[in-house]
Amino acid sequence: MAKKRTDRRIQRTQRRLKEALIGLIDTRDYDAISISEIVEAADVGRSTFYSHYTSKDDLLFSGFDRWILSLADHPPARVGGSPTRFRFSLPFLQHVATQKRFAQALIGRAGNAVIRQKTTALLAEVVRRELERMAPGKALSGDAKQRREAEVHGVVGAFLGVVTWWLGAGDRVIPEVVDRAFQELAGPA
Repeated sequence: MAKKRTDRRIQRTQRRLKEALIGLIDTRDYDAISISEIVEAADVGRSTFYSHYTSKDDLLFSGFDRWILSLADHPPARVGGSPTRFRFSLPFLQHVATQKRFAQALIGRAGNAVIRQKTTALLAEVVRRELERMAPGKALSGDAKQRREAEVHGVVGAFLGVVTWWLGAGDRVIPEVVDRAFQELAGPA
């Protein structure tokens, strides 16, 4: 069966809306941005916005969730000659490095709580998948499930803590250094 192609006009409209939102985030707080301002900056009608998205959060995260979940399938990186435990971290950090101001506005110390919760939930799913990859087919029950969830959220918390620190550290620290620190913090592969 042939894959359905998205109409170029739809792609152009979606890109304009995303660029408008990113441009507005660059100048002020995400929470203060209205859909009216987004559609005005994108030069599209409000009904057009709602034919593509349900909210500005939906616009912001469109495509991001698929991308972030795919990070669990990346080939393992190597730190000091050994494969890393968590595959998602370096590609995520490299992506953030290309859009650092945007990331600071969204998940940095002053970031939006809803966006931080969504990012945390997505990263938790990635970590669950990575832990399953490390111990395939291992059925968990009772206490083991609870310990696994604690580990998932501990890893995500550590990762977001390192990312938040990095976003405030300026451009003097490269993603590979941040990843190495996170991998060492997360433990051996």
